[in-house]
Amino acid sequence: MKKYIKVVLLFLLTLTLVACGKNATNKGGGNTGFDSTSTDSAKIVVDDGRKIIYNVYYTLEGKKINDYQKQIESKLNEYSGYVETMDTSFYTTCTYRVPKAKLDDFVSYIDSFEGLTNSKSIKTEDITSSYNSYQARKEVLEASRATYVAMLSQDGLSVSDVISINDKIERIDIELKDIYLTLDTYTGLVDYSTVTIRYYEKGDYKEPTFLDEYGDYLANFFITIGKVFLYLLPIAFIGGIAAIITVGSIKHHKNKKNKDVDNNDKE
Repeated sequence: MKKYIKVVLLFLLTLTLVACGKNATNKGGGNTGFDSTSTDSAKIVVDDGRKIIYNVYYTLEGKKINDYQKQIESKLNEYSGYVETMDTSFYTTCTYRVPKAKLDDFVSYIDSFEGLTNSKSIKTEDITSSYNSYQARKEVLEASRATYVAMLSQDGLSVSDVISINDKIERIDIELKDIYLTLDTYTGLVDYSTVTIRYYEKGDYKEPTFLDEYGDYLANFFITIGKVFLYLLPIAFIGGIAAIITVGSIKHHKNKKNKDVDNNDKE
């Protein structure tokens, strides 16, 4: 019993030390929030040790825009980036992930093209404080888990004690899993910046009007109705045959019944 009390005291002391240490660290965490800026400067990334997410948005319009897209994606591969999403409808929109260390060079490369109508916006999000909070919580939970695991090796534990400790470990593991996932997501967003480019072919693209979109809606509506009708046609055909057979059968039985009545009346 004394050993058990010592372990509990050790556990409480561990929590206190880790929490105090992290409170001191978080004082320099910085503000979170969303800062939206627009700039023509090639220098975007600031290497000051903070956790910052960079998002760059482009609208590019020009002749033979596909050639520009191929060159941009070739440079992307050169910088060990990758295409995250691509959507082609009225225009092509691509979302690229670029290593943060190469973001300034990648943006400068895009800005260097001549013959393009180029608009750009840059947005940054400082997640330093949030990241540090999750990191501190992770360390506290890992220390707690280690303490609970050490408790399981103590002599004299009852079955209920073992069940209770294992339950606490399981709850910690569930929370740690979520924290690990969040930290991995943060790390990915910080290490790989996002560049979204909307490509327009000059002269060929025309922004759809309300009437254009409504016309497409009506066309899709009638196409859907037509498909439903075609799908239901076999069922309607079979149902019609069944209805004809049923009506014919009813009339046949009715006529037969009437003849039987007439015959009985004659007799």
